Amino acid sequence: MQMVRRRVLAIAFSLAVLALVSSGGGGRAATDRTAKVVVITSGVMPEGDGLGGGDYGYADYGLVLRNRSLTRDAIDVTVEVEAVDGRGLSLTDSYTAVTLVPAGADFVISGALIWRGSPELAGIETEVHVGQTAPRRRRLPPVKHVSVTSSGGVIGSFTNPYKKPLPESATIYGVVLDSRGRIVAAGYDLTDAVTRPGATVAFDILGTSTTVQLDAVTSAKVSVDPCGYLAFTRVCPVPGAHS
Repeated sequence: MQMVRRRVLAIAFSLAVLALVSSGGGGRAATDRTAKVVVITSGVMPEGDGLGGGDYGYADYGLVLRNRSLTRDAIDVTVEVEAVDGRGLSLTDSYTAVTLVPAGADFVISGALIWRGSPELAGIETEVHVGQTAPRRRRLPPVKHVSVTSSGGVIGSFTNPYKKPLPESATIYGVVLDSRGRIVAAGYDLTDAVTRPGATVAFDILGTSTTVQLDAVTSAKVSVDPCGYLAFTRVCPVPGAHS
């Protein structure tokens, strides 16, 4: 079994700015000819000391996306996250490209925001764009045995369900949630190795905080983007997302 172990979950409960965004995820699903992907939960975790001796602000964020269509897969999904201050002014933004969000499915992503100066982060705003839609038939790598470690990391495994190998750019995203369903930590990793068809890969997104309030953590969610930055190349195994 292969093992993935690199990037860190940044967990700072005492400093966390938590946001719970409801976008009607529990309402009627879209059944028209397009796929509608919305953000149903978001969380942002600022780093208290910033970077570069305070010259830059830094925060990690996590999102839970949902494809509200039950009949259409969303392909080439782009998510923009904008950091704003208390006056609603933009501090910086970040973009994440997701290969696939299947019909009726949720997908979690995470990322980082860095901005110059000392303005205090008040929150984030999000925008989701779906590049293509197609009839429902695609699937993501299944994830199993997800749990939170004693240090606040996320472990588990996923399996390559395709007839083609997963490229080394396959990306594992994870978020940690508290008892109220709020995202309190987020991280991601790349497999950095080709995963053969049917193979199972273990992952360990590490946590480094020594003050994690583990009694506040109840669950974790993980999603695997099968292609990552190599989407729309010949190595991507997802139909409609390869050249």
